[in-house]
Amino acid sequence: MDFKKLTSTLLGLGIIITIGALVWWEHFYSRVVGSNGDLTNYFPCIYSFGGGCGFISGIAKFGGSMSYEPMVFWIGIVSLGLGIILKSSLK
Repeated sequence: MDFKKLTSTLLGLGIIITIGALVWWEHFYSRVVGSNGDLTNYFPCIYSFGGGCGFISGIAKFGGSMSYEPMVFWIGIVSLGLGIILKSSLK
């Protein structure tokens, strides 16, 4: 198995997935807060499933909207972390 290629793939996917999750979070929660809201109040929703984040997500799903899923963020972070660990072990 080519660990350099695996490392590059994990790093690349980790970056792309994490950035994609952040863009999705911003898009979804900016619609929730509207033009007068403060998006920083929803920062924990980037990585959290519970509390108000889960409630808002559930309401959006009930209404037929595609709500933000923190699992995507975690998949990106884990991929990025594994890529970093592999890269440091290759040195």
